[in-house]
Amino acid sequence: MLARIALRIATIEALKGRTLVGGNVLDSQIGAIDIAADDSLRTDQESPFVAVYVDGSKIEDRIDLRSLHKSGLTELTIEAGITAAMTETDAETGASTVIGIGIPATDPALEFFLDCVGREISAALSDPDNAWAEIWRGLSSSVLKIERKRTSDAASGTRIAAHQLVITLDLLPDPVFAAPIAPTSVWAAFLARMEETGHPYLEKLRELLGDPAGRSDADAARRRFGLTLDEARALAILPPLPAEATGPDILGVTVTQAP
Repeated sequence: MLARIALRIATIEALKGRTLVGGNVLDSQIGAIDIAADDSLRTDQESPFVAVYVDGSKIEDRIDLRSLHKSGLTELTIEAGITAAMTETDAETGASTVIGIGIPATDPALEFFLDCVGREISAALSDPDNAWAEIWRGLSSSVLKIERKRTSDAASGTRIAAHQLVITLDLLPDPVFAAPIAPTSVWAAFLARMEETGHPYLEKLRELLGDPAGRSDADAARRRFGLTLDEARALAILPPLPAEATGPDILGVTVTQAP
């Protein structure tokens, strides 16, 4: 689903360089914090990180006929992790400190680091001057639930700590395939921002959006609601069968005010 892709990209880009982990914001790297067979935690990361991924989504309300483009309530997970090995050592004193905040690499310091990152995540996604965060906010109609979880482990021999921020939001529906993108929509802003930054996913997303050239309003309506041919005729979206070949296809209707 394109809305899920857009949400993940906007979150990642909005957080890069805005927290103590710097640019180490990972895309869907669920194994960044993993649970081993003995229930101990492990990570393949060499520096503190934030991992962003989109979990399940659910539509519980009545769906418009056979519409498949809705996103529904969607869980966005932002996970921050650090281990005791991710420290800086002072060459003169030999003392180890947590990267970025310069305090001793103790268990309380690891938790303090993660709480700082959590605060920075909230600040970055709420920042009115962050262009990617503005897109992030525009991709949902509301936030319905926020969960904060923590976990830690020392059984593996390296102390590790992680915090999860799980945001359940009402994600906007996907654009209808091959329907025009309104220039004032969040989708237009999203594509423009991707083009401005040279994002590698841009061309594939444009392909998935479809080309509206030559597409009729009737085609868009049928795709939006999943209408059968008979349903479209009954709703006068298409002409009745005997009249189908009597005139040209109407690609759209524009109303202008007479001078």
